[in-house]
Amino acid sequence: MIRAVFFDFYGTLAEWQSGGERIQAQAARAEGLRVDERLLGAGYRAADAYLAEENAVQPVSRRTAAERDAVFAEYERRLLGEAGAQVDESAAMRVWRRVDAAPKQLAAYDDALPTLTALRALGVTTGVISNMGGGLNAHLEEVGLLAAVDAAVSSGEVGVGKPHAPIFRAALARAGVAAVEALHVGDSYSGDVLGAQGAGVEAVFLNRDGAEGAPVGCEVIRTLRAVVPLVEARGLLA
Repeated sequence: MIRAVFFDFYGTLAEWQSGGERIQAQAARAEGLRVDERLLGAGYRAADAYLAEENAVQPVSRRTAAERDAVFAEYERRLLGEAGAQVDESAAMRVWRRVDAAPKQLAAYDDALPTLTALRALGVTTGVISNMGGGLNAHLEEVGLLAAVDAAVSSGEVGVGKPHAPIFRAALARAGVAAVEALHVGDSYSGDVLGAQGAGVEAVFLNRDGAEGAPVGCEVIRTLRAVVPLVEARGLLA
């Protein structure tokens, strides 16, 4: 039976309002690079998988400035490479700095608040687990979701990030539930799915565009609106 549902933040509950792909394309063009915008989604998936691997070794938010720069340069290099622009570390870092400095604002997906609200109406505790160095509550407030979240935990607060089990355990403790009484929903297979499963929590993979197919070993959904029926099918323990 399900008493709590946790969600990843970026890519699951919220996104950049102007679109990450557009920001990336503009930054690349400013450096004289040509990228295929249709492939930037795949680029993000490859880069996000790399970032999850790095966070598994040591949270990037807790590394030195030079170490973080190296990680994000490699993140950018992999992202651009998937989109057809093969660049060295120096060029990748220049693009990353443009992306990082670009004016942008987060916005909740249109299925986020209705899903959180519906879960709470069923008596289910709602939570967020994010590999964010800090400011998670502020970002939740920014996108209008904070009032609908009962327990928010970030890697900056816990000291470790997904896919490490301690961040999931911290969220479980804050929500007051056991691992078998929770679901975790996220768009990163390595960080969200494997991380949750490693902590004994059932994982649900959010694959909004269907580009990654259907990974084995977990439930796959295309919209957060599918979460409530999943919870109801498993039974509720209010």
